[in-house]
Amino acid sequence: MLLLTGCSNEKKEKYFKGIVSEVADTYFIVIPNEGEPIKDMGDKVWVPKKVVSADGIPDISVDDKIQVIYKDAEKFDDGIKLDVVFAIYKESEIE
Repeated sequence: MLLLTGCSNEKKEKYFKGIVSEVADTYFIVIPNEGEPIKDMGDKVWVPKKVVSADGIPDISVDDKIQVIYKDAEKFDDGIKLDVVFAIYKESEIE
């Protein structure tokens, strides 16, 4: 009898969709869509422009609808700040 067991250290990447409300030199401020779990932490998310993806980030403007894939988020008095951002996509580019 052969018994195979395994465990997975694989963590699911977190993501949310929202609308860009501000574009600065090093970050975006994004308002999460209603129903997004991150919205339970706050109404504004500071998203750094530095991403892990080799593709970089698309050209993003105020009022663009985007999806952000990230590792961790931390709540602060002025909103939510993301730790590691894996990728940022414009909603129009998501199939």
